[in-house]
Amino acid sequence: MKRILDLWKDQQSTLNGWISLNNAFGAEVMAYAGFDTLTIDMQHGVSDYSSLIPMLQAIKPIPTFVRVPWLEESSIMKSLDAGVNGIICPMINSKKDAQRLVKSCYYPPYGERSFGPIRAKFLYKQNYFEVAKEETFVFAMIETKEAFENLEEILSVEGIDGVYIGPADLSCSLGVTPKFDQEDEVVFQAIKLILQKTKKYQKFCGIHNGSAAYAKKMEKLGFNFLTLGSDAIFMLEGAKKIIQDFHCN
Repeated sequence: MKRILDLWKDQQSTLNGWISLNNAFGAEVMAYAGFDTLTIDMQHGVSDYSSLIPMLQAIKPIPTFVRVPWLEESSIMKSLDAGVNGIICPMINSKKDAQRLVKSCYYPPYGERSFGPIRAKFLYKQNYFEVAKEETFVFAMIETKEAFENLEEILSVEGIDGVYIGPADLSCSLGVTPKFDQEDEVVFQAIKLILQKTKKYQKFCGIHNGSAAYAKKMEKLGFNFLTLGSDAIFMLEGAKKIIQDFHCN
């Protein structure tokens, strides 16, 4: 993870792969694709905790995040105990939400995480309790009008390392049809303002993209963490293209 953080601090971008399917071999294939990081989606994806461990084993040593199902302490703590490098938490709408997220991610005195790193303790040569804070990265998802309005308060919370934009939910909340690669002026201006304020607080900003072209556009704007598609989308689009190619010949 240090290499990724060094790149972000140097104002460079990294490419994140999104894993929606709950299959260790599929996760391993994504790990071979060349992404800088991977994220296992436990909110809208079909993975649960029982599938998380073998997927992490297949992905290692690529830095891996988990998007937890919700701001719920037990799922956050269990994901960290499993050895993930960071948490992406949906629907962080207020400073209070951000503070609760931080408390769930860090051991005392920084938070209230319970100690029991069942797998994480094997992944670090040092004492895990001593290195856990520096080895844990916390993204708060900004995806509602309320979160957008409270953004500076969320960013002010110590322990929030960055924010991650969910364009579909943000679009819904701003009264626009949900989709990735949003060009609607209301949403696009909000995206740029989120990035601007995040940089003001010297934190990192990520966004979910549906195409390489849009991801490049976000890279030029200055986003650090660029998610491109997902395993499920890659499988569907790849299969459709092969079928189309067959019928065109």
